[in-house]
Amino acid sequence: MGSNKTLKNRFHISVDELESRMQKQKKLHDKPAQKAVAILEAACDMVLKSLGVNYNLGDNTVAAQMDFLGIIMTENTEESTPQLNGFYFFKNVKKNIENGDNPIPWAWVGAAKTNHLGECSCEVHWFQKGRMDEVGKMKLA
Repeated sequence: MGSNKTLKNRFHISVDELESRMQKQKKLHDKPAQKAVAILEAACDMVLKSLGVNYNLGDNTVAAQMDFLGIIMTENTEESTPQLNGFYFFKNVKKNIENGDNPIPWAWVGAAKTNHLGECSCEVHWFQKGRMDEVGKMKLA
């Protein structure tokens, strides 16, 4: 009736199992998340380049260039309007406010989303140009 077997703690795993879990974490979570962030950054960079930011001068000069060009980048993370979450880009905001106008966004970069095929992309809506582009369209896993 009695058993000599000692039960393993349910939190105990072997080194092999730990390594396997870490590899799965990298493959199924870390790398896809890094790819999605890269797509979002590429979309934001595309908007900033169209507004006159020169990346050839180095990444550390981007903020100064944005300030000089009058570009403001804001983020919307409202839980009540998730479809509007993303980054909004405004140009010449000070001039608009001085003229008594409400600033109108130049462009909007939406959050990275995946479609039914597993492809990730970001939408870029160019309000001043009246068009939409899609950046990315790459498989994450």
